[in-house]
Amino acid sequence: MRGSRRRVKREDFSRILLTETATYDVPLTFSNLGFYWHWKKFEENKSLFPDVIIKLLIENDSKGYTIPFHYKVRKNETSYRQLALIHPKSQISFIEFYKKFDSQILLGCSGSRFSIRYPSAVGSKYYSRENPDTPTSKYKSRGIAAAEHETATRYLTSYFAYQSHTRLHRFFDSSDFRRLEKKFMCFWSLDIARCFDSVYTHSITWALKNKGFSKNHRSVANAFGAVFDRLMQAANYNETAGIIIGPEVSRIFTEIILQEVDHNVLAALEERGLTAEKDYAIRRYVDDMFIFTSAESSSQIILSVINDALKEYKFNLNASKTKKLTRPFITDQSRAITLAKLSYKALTDKLFQVDGHDPSAPRKTKYIFNRHHLLTSFLLELKAACSGTEDSYAVVAGYILAVSSNLLIGFCDKNYTADLDDDKERARNRQFIFFILELVFHLHTLHPTSNSSVKIGIVIQRACAFFETHMPEDSNAVRSLIYTLANESFESGGFASASKDNDNASTLEALNLMIALKGLGDNFSLAQQVIEKIVDIRKEYTMSYFEIVALLYYIGHDKDKIYKKVKDAAVRSLKQKLDDISDLKINSEKAHLLLDALSCPYLEEATQIRLIQKMHLALALPIPTALEISALRNQFLRFQWFTTWRSVDIVNNLEKKALLPSY
Repeated sequence: MRGSRRRVKREDFSRILLTETATYDVPLTFSNLGFYWHWKKFEENKSLFPDVIIKLLIENDSKGYTIPFHYKVRKNETSYRQLALIHPKSQISFIEFYKKFDSQILLGCSGSRFSIRYPSAVGSKYYSRENPDTPTSKYKSRGIAAAEHETATRYLTSYFAYQSHTRLHRFFDSSDFRRLEKKFMCFWSLDIARCFDSVYTHSITWALKNKGFSKNHRSVANAFGAVFDRLMQAANYNETAGIIIGPEVSRIFTEIILQEVDHNVLAALEERGLTAEKDYAIRRYVDDMFIFTSAESSSQIILSVINDALKEYKFNLNASKTKKLTRPFITDQSRAITLAKLSYKALTDKLFQVDGHDPSAPRKTKYIFNRHHLLTSFLLELKAACSGTEDSYAVVAGYILAVSSNLLIGFCDKNYTADLDDDKERARNRQFIFFILELVFHLHTLHPTSNSSVKIGIVIQRACAFFETHMPEDSNAVRSLIYTLANESFESGGFASASKDNDNASTLEALNLMIALKGLGDNFSLAQQVIEKIVDIRKEYTMSYFEIVALLYYIGHDKDKIYKKVKDAAVRSLKQKLDDISDLKINSEKAHLLLDALSCPYLEEATQIRLIQKMHLALALPIPTALEISALRNQFLRFQWFTTWRSVDIVNNLEKKALLPSY
């Protein structure tokens, strides 16, 4: 079903809660949608909890800062990236900032000749399904709306529209890259080391004016740069060295600073007699920089100039990640991807019948006589494509997982309303879906990432919905296969190693897979022993916010007490986290956990009553009567804040997450 184009309410600045302050890499159950809804109701004087919102989110605190909730996601096989969830109070503070300064943000991001990812306009349109109840929605990894194509985005994914490449791989596939390859002989790839950790917040004012001007005008407190500086500090424990990683607002903050670096590099090279686009070309995508020249000596000069310009703003290049190429500009990874694409094209030719009469019509599958043989031979081809380089397989695995997931999703969407009464066709479709499930689970098990866990979640939902509609007699078979593949993933050596390396904290990828499996139904519940591998339930370990809510969601009411030991551990950690909430107004983890706990239908009434009492004490609100507490509890249970507690809402969360960019 086609979508209808809708116009964004530009005056609704609160929508930045959905796009700029939220973080992509969070559990599948998490979103800011409920938070946004509660805030909008407050703005309309219709809030269920006006006193709580005023005290928690609006009233000034003597501290003047909030403490973000830090957590880790897998970066690669050996390392993790630390992300942060901003306190709701700090997120609210950015609404007025965008309302007052969105034009200055655009101006601050408009001065670079090198940047290929920057906000260029306030987003104005998005696409919406004509029938929101249909399960045939398309999951496209659009990320952030490109300026020239923003009207094709069906969901609001960014406050701004962006120029010109919303994903880095699109630059390497672009006509601009091909033109540069024809014009220049040398290509150098550079990486800014620990970019967001290196940001010095005061440097935003240096970038917008200059360092000397900024230091001589520190008293100008309401200027754009000064306000942005204070907000970024306040959201991060008043730290000036480093900014939070995760929200889009952090990328914008960094982009303004790096655009001034770009400007300084351009000026310095002009002084040396080098003209941009004639003697050299530079392209920068956030913290990745690319130099194009006709001679290595020119590249060395440019590298030196970039180094000096970066150090002015306390940045440094990561020398170990510098790559130098001559034409053709192809790295080991790009070569592996090219070979993998060829193998994948050959694979799809084996999966689908040739039908050239209508490219938009649903494709017909071929029968797979031996799924195991086809999968094994294809995986061997991928390994061969990556031979000779250690890092390529992870990139190739991520690419093949993404395109294979999209292939299955697209197939299910296009065929959802089709008439598939032919037994042979149903058999072919069954084999096709089983094959793709085995492929994506294999790749995810070898190289689990937050992105791949989201794709796995969508694939599980789409495959099960397709079988329920067209092959209900086999719906248990597809669920059984998914259940088996997931258990194999949790049993894998890679999963055990990742869990151990992360100091007993559950990886986001494992939590997401567990959450996705909830949709299989009670007959395919994970064994308690498996859950204990995902989350540490020992008494001496206190679970994190994400672990607690993910477990409560998965376990649910648990009327038969199957997961009593695990649920008791989750509730015990919840109570430990919220034992002292005197810092509720500044502690992000406690604020998120408390609001989610009060809206959770799976906690005992006594626990939630006690939390309501503690919340009123922490916020210096009058202690409510027993009758008032009962009414408050019922109101909290009606609407989510951050964690969705209903399985049906996970589908919407998945679709939204598929559109968002990951760090």
